[in-house]
Amino acid sequence: MRHDNLVPLDLESLFGRDRPTLSSLPDWYALGGHCSNCEREGWINRWELQREVGGDVYLYELRPWLRCLKCGNKGSNTWITAKLPR
Repeated sequence: MRHDNLVPLDLESLFGRDRPTLSSLPDWYALGGHCSNCEREGWINRWELQREVGGDVYLYELRPWLRCLKCGNKGSNTWITAKLPR
């Protein structure tokens, strides 16, 4: 899945207990991870993740699962979101 025309969004709203779950994100949002070590960005299939862990899981609860496929970092990686072109 290519995401060439993505517009980055403000991520501050994603990490509190009263924040979005996987199922509450609008359909036109892409979800990915950003490595704090090597600055790599990788996009995930959020629908597959939602089937695996459930739609009522808060995004901040899944943050420890993020692991960079390039350098293997599991430290302070963060979620990134972007609005898909419509």
